[in-house]
Amino acid sequence: MLNKIKFSYKEAKEQENLFTPSHTLFKCKIKVDGLQYTFNYQCNTAHDTPNVCDCMYALISDMDCYDSCRDMEDFNFEFGYLDDKAYKACKKTSKALHRLFTDDEIYQITEEITEEGL
Repeated sequence: MLNKIKFSYKEAKEQENLFTPSHTLFKCKIKVDGLQYTFNYQCNTAHDTPNVCDCMYALISDMDCYDSCRDMEDFNFEFGYLDDKAYKACKKTSKALHRLFTDDEIYQITEEITEEGL
């Protein structure tokens, strides 16, 4: 399934709100069957650059966080947030992935990522 995903990225013009000074912000895009999703991704480029496995792992993790909670209050309690920023971002990712992939395809992607060793 991963091989069906067209993946591209470019360094973002503005490098603000980074996890650490060593991180770089990228604008990434996945395309599958004529549909696409563009998202931000950060990584330390001394160790790696964005790739489809790492990005899909991060996206699916965010989707799982959103999908596992009843509402924003439950999400914030579960993950220790005080505002709605992370909840809204995970919700956006969840909606996008469910638009691009079936549940079976998401499961298959997860299995392929696991085989890759993430």
